[in-house]
Order: sequence, then C-alpha cells, then structure tokens
Amino acid sequence: MTECHIRRRAFMAAGGAALVGLGASAQPIRQTTAGAVAGRATAQPGVTAWLGIPYAAPPVGALRWKPPQPVTPWHGVRQAVKFGASPWAPSTPIVSAGDFTPDQMSEDCLTLNVWAPPADGRLRPVMVWIYGGAFIMGATEDPRYDGARLAAEDVVFVSINYRVGILGSFAHPDLARESPHGVCGNYGLMDQIAALQWVRDNIAGFGGDPGNVTIFGQSAGAFSVAYHLIMPQSRGLFHRAIAQSGAPLGKPSSYILLGDMAEMAQAGSAFARKISAPTLADLRQVPAHKLIETYGFSWQFYPVVDGWLVPRHPYTMMAAGECARVPVMAGHNHDEGSVFPPMGEGRQDGLQAALSSFYGTQATDVMRVLQSEGYQTPAAMGHQIFGDVVFNWNSIALSMVASRFVPSFAYRFDYRYTRPANRQAGKEALGAFHGAEIGFALKTHTFLEPERRAEQEHLMNLVSGYWLNFAKTGDPNGENLPHWPQYRPHSRKLFQLDSQTQGEVDIEHYDRLVLLGRSMNNRLLEEG
Repeated sequence: MTECHIRRRAFMAAGGAALVGLGASAQPIRQTTAGAVAGRATAQPGVTAWLGIPYAAPPVGALRWKPPQPVTPWHGVRQAVKFGASPWAPSTPIVSAGDFTPDQMSEDCLTLNVWAPPADGRLRPVMVWIYGGAFIMGATEDPRYDGARLAAEDVVFVSINYRVGILGSFAHPDLARESPHGVCGNYGLMDQIAALQWVRDNIAGFGGDPGNVTIFGQSAGAFSVAYHLIMPQSRGLFHRAIAQSGAPLGKPSSYILLGDMAEMAQAGSAFARKISAPTLADLRQVPAHKLIETYGFSWQFYPVVDGWLVPRHPYTMMAAGECARVPVMAGHNHDEGSVFPPMGEGRQDGLQAALSSFYGTQATDVMRVLQSEGYQTPAAMGHQIFGDVVFNWNSIALSMVASRFVPSFAYRFDYRYTRPANRQAGKEALGAFHGAEIGFALKTHTFLEPERRAEQEHLMNLVSGYWLNFAKTGDPNGENLPHWPQYRPHSRKLFQLDSQTQGEVDIEHYDRLVLLGRSMNNRLLEEG
C-alpha cells in the first residue's frame, strides 16, 4: 500500500468515527470522496445500511458502452436509504431459480451498497458481493443478497450493481476504433473494477479495511471473481476470492461466458443492422428498453478475451501464474444443472448433438459413462451434462490450478432440501440446485419447511462461518467448525458441505469430467 493510500485510509477512518456522533440522533453519516451519505438502520441491531451510493457516473447518452467515468461530486448530504435502480435486463428469468424481479431498471445503475456494524475505531474485513445472472441480468436489491446479517458478524459487506446484457458486454467494430486500447465489450467487468476502486478509496470511512477485501460471487458472479484473478487492472484491489459455481476456464462459448472479441464485434454489427441503427451515434440514441426487447435472451454478448482487460484465455494465464496471488475458495453444488433446460432439450437426438458439440470424439465414451451411472432418460442426462460443462469442471479446475500458487479450498454443496422438491420442477426433485447455497453463505436463507428449520439454521451457521473465517483470515477453519483441509494436488478430494456430513469426499463423476477435459485438450483433472 502506498504512503498516499495509508494517509487516506487513516483520514477516512478518523472521519467516519468523527461523524458517528453527528448521525447518532438522526441518520448515520459518512464521507466519501464524492460527498457525504446518510444511511439507515436495519433489522440487525447496530448494523447500518448505506444504499444506492454512486461509484461511477451514469453510463447514459455518449457514455453508453464506455468505461465507467468518475462520479460528479455533490454538495450537502446525500440520502443513501434505498437501493439504486437495477441494470436493464429482460423481465422474464432465464430459469425459475427465484421469485425476485426488480421494480425499477435504468441505465443509471452504477451504485453500490454498504452494510456495517457500529464504528469503534477498528477496521474490519470487507466482503464484496458480485451477483450472478449469466451476465444478462442481476440486481443487488435481490433479498438473497442483503448484507445485514453478515455485517452483524463483524465484517463490512458491500454489494455492487454492474451493467449486464447488451449494455454491459456489447461489442462493435466502431467501439473498438474509438477505444484508446482498441477493445470493445467487457463494460460490466470494468464497472466491477471501478466499484473495487471505490472500496479501496472509501471503505475505511465505513469501518472497513481496504487492505483486507474479499470478493465473492455466485454463477456469473463466480465467473467475475475468476476474471478478477487474471485481469491486470484488478490486481491489488482484493486479497481473497470466493467463486461459488463457475469460472471461465473451459472452452470459449456462451455457456462458459467467454468469447472472442472479433466474433462478438461481428455480432454487434449484425445487431445494429437488425435494429436499424447503423452508426454508434444511432445506437446510443436507441432507447434502452428497445435494445433490451430486441436483444432478449439471445446470449450473444458476454465477457471476451480482448487482449487488454482479459489479455489471454483465463486458464492459460492462471496456469502460467499470471494471476493474483490470493487465497481462493471455489466450489459447485451437487445438482447444478437441475433448474436449467437439459442439454438437448430432453430429446435423444438433441442429446447426441450436444454431446458431439461439447465432447467431440469423446461423445460416445461420455454416453457410455452416463448409462453406467444409471441415468435413464435424455433429460436426466442433459441436466448432468449442463452442470458439467458450465459449472462443475470449471469450479474444480479453478481450485486445482490455484493450488499451484496459493492456498486453495475446494467444496461441493450437497444439501438437497433448500426448498420443497416440487417448488419449481413439478414432481422432480431439484436437489442441491444452482444457487441453493447463497442463502446459507449470506445468512439470508428463507425457511420454507418448518420441520427442517433446525438443520437449516445449523447449516447456515456452518457455511457462513466458513465464508466469514475465510474473509477474515484467508482460511475457512475456526472454532467449532469441522476441519476443512486445503486442496491437495492429486488428491481428487473436495470438502462436502451438508447438514449432517462435512468432510472430504471424492470428486463425483470424475471419469465424466476427465472426458470433458480431454475434449478441450486440458488434462488438469487427471494431473491435478
């Protein structure tokens, strides 16, 4: 940390403490580099929330599809008592993994939220949450992401909005031409970096330690965490990383949320023709809702290897040690694919086509393994393949490759009773579905089955305890928690998180995952 940062950190900590008395009789007020903000009390005793704080200028008009720009300072005290607008996104969820739909969407969405315990002169560990949503949707206002309960455990919790979908990842040749770096796309990742810079510069005023920042996220948030591990511009902005279900380490595709800039720029040109807006000036004048309606869920734009922000394939960089040397926790859920449409749409011919597409010459062997494992229908097999291709292989690979350089902790979340089995999947149980662990890690789980409340409270305290310990020390282990060993190369062991059982277990479906690696010319799982 530079001398300038040390002085600024001390000043912000002192300033935050000095303002406690000012806000004690009304609203807690804190100073940021852009101006003062007033927060509000939460249901957690002593925890205050400051919501909707802008960390970058509104990316509207001429700033649409530009890197985030500095906030215009304000005078007086800004009321930070409600969430900012959510990023524009399609209104229909990709999967029925939750009931939350944002009430308000806007391009003016670059805000963040802070939850903090009472100021007492100490600087606490900071946990920065990055939401998921396939880089198409997401919002910090989702009740699952409320930070009050973790903040009550002696950390400062931050959640950030960032641009998604066509507004967050749009690529076009003219955008590359106007960029000083010759790049386009990745605006949502740039937003996240700007938010982390805000944390570095301001969080001491809220009682947070800018020298102890953990980034963590689920799904696209986990992919984002892995991107931050290799993006040079993110270096030094965080000190620990937790990736819950995902990492962009596999074969580039929309499923892996990793693309090629040139190909995506061509898709951008085609989109411009489709919407009859041939120039950038025209595109920047199209109403946001029209862009979203036209784009829908086409999944054409997502993070790309641009040679600057993402210099090379993330796995190549990780394997070469060109990454942040910070402790890593990464894992996946037992039934990741259960809430998604199955690969092949539940048809035998569709499954065969999907296997050929993803596994190439390994497709026949994969089918043989699936049959030997007892899966009877194309739909059941398709759910398994979706989980493997998008989440399982990538999460395990992240733990393995990180273990070459830093402490690495690998897990599998196995708890199958997060919500009633027929809540979203008819008569088919979802199991430990994609996203099932969020409420347990963030202590926001909703108890839908009274008869399971005790075991779910136990599991919530267990999982959140590991997450909190990791954020505080870089090691999930602590008092009254079963020991979680670091990942050991060649062990092929993960740490199982379940209500009754915690401990090391073998990598499940290992032979199937090895075949996926071979199809990508990547033997990491066999070697690591």
